[in-house]
Amino acid sequence: MAKKTSRGIGLLILQLALGALLVVGGIWAFGRGGLFGTERDFASAAILSIFKGDLGRVLVIVFGIVELLCGLFLILEIFMGDVFGKLDNLLALIVIIVWIVAIVLGDFLNGILDGKAFLPWLYDFALHLAILGGLLKVRD
Repeated sequence: MAKKTSRGIGLLILQLALGALLVVGGIWAFGRGGLFGTERDFASAAILSIFKGDLGRVLVIVFGIVELLCGLFLILEIFMGDVFGKLDNLLALIVIIVWIVAIVLGDFLNGILDGKAFLPWLYDFALHLAILGGLLKVRD
């Protein structure tokens, strides 16, 4: 019994952390200076490395909306249950796909192959994989 409870608490913490991470990343997607600063989350930076100019900005904003909603749904699901049906799974799938592309672009093409030192690269890569694993776990 105790083991099942601690596992439930761990999943709850993971879901809350991922929800907060996605909400902040979604908010950052709307900012270019001013109120939200110039920060970009990992996936938005990967989108901008592929698409330049207005198209890149539009795609980052669209992804930011998806990311923000996905994060909100993850947090609300803790308190309300699965009231969003398939919509939250679809949004999470989009975030997972973009996150995988971001790992390939950011960690491999712009990371280790670009001459980044091994230990900092490994640390960033492990963090990105942990987030991906968490997204896959809470999507189940």
